[in-house]
Amino acid sequence: MHANIFSTQNRKFEWINFLEPDEKELEKLAQDLKILPIYVQDILQAEHLPKVEPIGEEGCFFLIARVLDPALGNKDFNSIKEATNKLAIFYQPNQVISIERSAYPWMEEMIQKSATLPVELTSFQLVSKMLKQCFRSYEPILFKIVADLDFYEGKLFENERFPPFAKSLYAIRRKASILKRLFTVSSPLLEFLQSYEFSDPLAQDAIDMYNRINTLVEDVNERASGLINLNLSISSQRSNEVMRFLTIYSAFFMPLTFLVGVYGMNFKFMPELDWQWGYAACWGLMLGMAGFHFWWFRRKNWL
Repeated sequence: MHANIFSTQNRKFEWINFLEPDEKELEKLAQDLKILPIYVQDILQAEHLPKVEPIGEEGCFFLIARVLDPALGNKDFNSIKEATNKLAIFYQPNQVISIERSAYPWMEEMIQKSATLPVELTSFQLVSKMLKQCFRSYEPILFKIVADLDFYEGKLFENERFPPFAKSLYAIRRKASILKRLFTVSSPLLEFLQSYEFSDPLAQDAIDMYNRINTLVEDVNERASGLINLNLSISSQRSNEVMRFLTIYSAFFMPLTFLVGVYGMNFKFMPELDWQWGYAACWGLMLGMAGFHFWWFRRKNWL
């Protein structure tokens, strides 16, 4: 399904939008534009990464951008393909053809408000507005990740008993890593916009959005990695505390166990058995040894 949004009769350029076209529509589009069939395959390929390629005459480009899937919600994802859909754009000074592989709310809103767009709007400015919305589509999931990181960061120090956050933190780290990789491979789109950075304010606006989202992506990626390391450090520290307590506890009873073992051997000739104060002396020795250990541990600040 396609719709003619702008025409050259009342605008400087033509804008045609395709929504979830099938292969036949794309083949006809390739014939009309006299472009290579390989671009049709790029559009149909669901996992294709962002790119910018010059086609045909000078100043004509084929762009692919990735847009966060509006239906993703709070679902986990393990790849760029699971998290995003494609937006393909054929750009030339007098024509823009946008191809949505899925319905995007911001594109629908842009089409509905197309009549209110300035008459002097150029085709490049329209593409800049589309790319800006592509970058902005990642804001909701990034804000959700930031909120999750804030939650787990507080919980790590809240309870004495170590909470099992490793799995949740790894899932967040996985999301952040995928988004970081996505923005790394989206650099050709940034370079395309930067070619008009100083001559077009809308291009600069889209660049600012890219930099803002990219900075946020790097921040959540670093925070997720840091929290995983902190999680492991706290786990190791608390395990060490448990081992330290058990070691001190066993150090108190080790000499006492030795004395009990000696006097529990039941030899016939043990002179202490006939002493009047043997029982009291044994208790005094055991208490003295325990007291000495307590004093020694306190002196070393182990207690």
